[in-house]
Amino acid sequence: MDKDVKQQWITALRSGQYHQCQGELKDIEGANCCLGVLLESQGWEFSASIRNPHTDVCYYTSPEGFCNGEENELTVHTRDEFSLTRKQEVHLINMNDHEDKDFMQIADWIEDHL
Repeated sequence: MDKDVKQQWITALRSGQYHQCQGELKDIEGANCCLGVLLESQGWEFSASIRNPHTDVCYYTSPEGFCNGEENELTVHTRDEFSLTRKQEVHLINMNDHEDKDFMQIADWIEDHL
């Protein structure tokens, strides 16, 4: 992972600006999972207006216009853009969704392991 991207992500997680949710990148109340914070820290925008439960929807779009068409995880293309392996992504999802780690704890893990 690019060190500037990593530092911006860690800073965003520790900022107190984001509320944490589980099971999706961003929920309807505006809370994020740790991966949603990654996207937002890099200028990706949430595209709630495109939401359609019957299609492959775009929940986030990059500054370049690329769509991440997954509700609760990153697409392969998005993961590759941030140099995250699937194993790292799954570990982050587990910490966020199943181990009840808060953003501070997740930021510490990112700092030490990515």
